[in-house]
Amino acid sequence: MIIMMLTSLALAAVQPPPPHAQDAPPRDARPGTTPSGVAVVRGRVLAADTGKPLRRARITLTGPELGREGRSTSTSLDGRYEIADLPAGRYTIRVTRSGYLPLLYGQRRPLEPGKPLQLLDRQAIDHVDFSLPRASVISGQITDELSEPVADVQVFAMRSAYFSGRRRMVAVGPPARTDDAGEYRLTGLTPGSYFLMAALRETWTVTENGVERTMGYAPTYAPGAVSLTDARRVTVAVGQSAGNNSFALMPGRAASVSGTAADSLGRPLASRNIMLMQEFGGPGFGMMMMGGQATTAADGTFTIRNVSPGSYKLVAQATRDTQSSRGTVLEVATQLVTIDGADVTNLSLTTSMGWSMDGTVIADTGAPPDGAPGRFGVAARLVDPDLGAGPGGAPPPPPPPGAPGGGAIPDSGRVRDDWSFSVAAVFGAARVRAIVPDGWTVKAILQGGRDISDTPVEMKSGETLTGVQVVVSSRVTTVSGQLLDERGAPLVDGTVIVFPDDASRWSDDSRWVRAVRPDQQGRYQIRGLPPGEYLAVAVDYVEEGSWNDPEYLESIRRHGQRLTLREAESRSLSLKPVTP
Repeated sequence: MIIMMLTSLALAAVQPPPPHAQDAPPRDARPGTTPSGVAVVRGRVLAADTGKPLRRARITLTGPELGREGRSTSTSLDGRYEIADLPAGRYTIRVTRSGYLPLLYGQRRPLEPGKPLQLLDRQAIDHVDFSLPRASVISGQITDELSEPVADVQVFAMRSAYFSGRRRMVAVGPPARTDDAGEYRLTGLTPGSYFLMAALRETWTVTENGVERTMGYAPTYAPGAVSLTDARRVTVAVGQSAGNNSFALMPGRAASVSGTAADSLGRPLASRNIMLMQEFGGPGFGMMMMGGQATTAADGTFTIRNVSPGSYKLVAQATRDTQSSRGTVLEVATQLVTIDGADVTNLSLTTSMGWSMDGTVIADTGAPPDGAPGRFGVAARLVDPDLGAGPGGAPPPPPPPGAPGGGAIPDSGRVRDDWSFSVAAVFGAARVRAIVPDGWTVKAILQGGRDISDTPVEMKSGETLTGVQVVVSSRVTTVSGQLLDERGAPLVDGTVIVFPDDASRWSDDSRWVRAVRPDQQGRYQIRGLPPGEYLAVAVDYVEEGSWNDPEYLESIRRHGQRLTLREAESRSLSLKPVTP
């Protein structure tokens, strides 16, 4: 079994907040209590269940003024922390401690995004305190169909979320693995309801009426179902340990997967590895498990035998020498396959080196942007990540040192010192996305005289989209204001969502959709939206990332307050939270 795991700081954004995260806004000291040009944040971290101080809790501040790394410190024996010498700005604060749930400043409920902390020049803000709840636990035992315990089973906690362009069942963090007694323990869970799913790559043979068959285990949901519709939810409260969630794996007939693989020139792939991968992932987490593999024959044919029931991604890789400056490149083919007991035959895989893109970044003044090129970037976001080559649709990783070929070029997407860029290994239709620092916005992405900022682009294998010009501007739009309650008083909690009136622009990773939470005074600010017609809505609570879901946006459209944004225009808007 091969397992590849990807984690990122994005996981912090989906961890739910504990109750009583912030019982009251932090108290602001009067300006002048610290030297000119610097500011301080101080606070204390306590255990929510006991009220005792937590030492060794990690406090991390991030914000545009601090660069990518941010600033961090740990709490002392009495749970206190201080981060000094901070420039004025709006910061995100995250607290982590083993055995407890991570918490973002301002979180009140599970899966809610954090709030910014507005810090003024020479300001000291005290009592930015956190009460960390203990993580929840789900445990149980996995057995086979004869009630015998099974070791080395991967057990996942899963929930429904909008992820990679559609609502789907996603894994919440890494799985647990059963021990020799079949026992598993899923830790670090936030309060909520989960589906439990167990997976095991193991096959065996049985003989019935003189006929030998190969069997395997299908991905099984508690309390012992192969279909999610028959699965049972397990609900845990804050810090709760829910035991006795035991269930048996469901056996099914294994099958074979066969076909032919060729490279982008139509030549058979000989002596190449063909893999079946099972993919599990969610926001901030991705994992692929090997489901089977085979080596192609001289004519490119392959057969992967004894594949357990389940859904897989079939992956073929090959290297090919080119006459271009790219030299030897890695080619990839993927196809989704479902095994339900019947053999899958006559598959045809044709690898592609993907397409690439070359261009430059330029300011709307016609000159290079006034800033460091390294703070800008360009990416190609797949329209359908499920068909991508790697976990979550990412490009395949480059081969190990000394191996021929390569996936994405080492500086793919990086803006060079001369403001040029190259993006390589794009496998499928994609939207071009530019990453710009705070204070900048993408005005247009031009190619051949047309704006492709929001248009999916797809090229043939080996082709390069040249002459791409990413036009950025420091003349940014601003939508700001304050949240108000029913009596017109400032409200410090809620989420503001601004999205286009044109539903065709409601897509995953849309540059037209933004969501923010207010700071400790109830003020919010959104900068850098493209000029256009928008709707603005404030809601009391929304799950992180749900504002990318077109169905959710449609449900709140009727509550929207209309506004028009022109280039570099600032609009002020007071909003009252609504109930969708």
